[in-house]
Amino acid sequence: MKKFKTSLILIGVGLMNFLHATLHILQFVQSIILVKTSISHSHHSDSILDSLLHNPYFAFLWAIIGIATLWIGIKDYKHHKECQDH
Repeated sequence: MKKFKTSLILIGVGLMNFLHATLHILQFVQSIILVKTSISHSHHSDSILDSLLHNPYFAFLWAIIGIATLWIGIKDYKHHKECQDH
């Protein structure tokens, strides 16, 4: 029974790590989409939200967030791969 509980805990931790890595990838994709939206010159209205999303300074901010998220995700992956804690 103890071995079953240990296996169940390890499977749960593995699934949480997978979800964590997936969220890093989704954050990076989201930042790419936001950069594209910020620099596009397509039809847009005069709302505050629209002018904020099409601001080039926010495009730079989204790019920094995307690069930082990707860097943290890769660093985290390498750490877990090398650490091999049991």
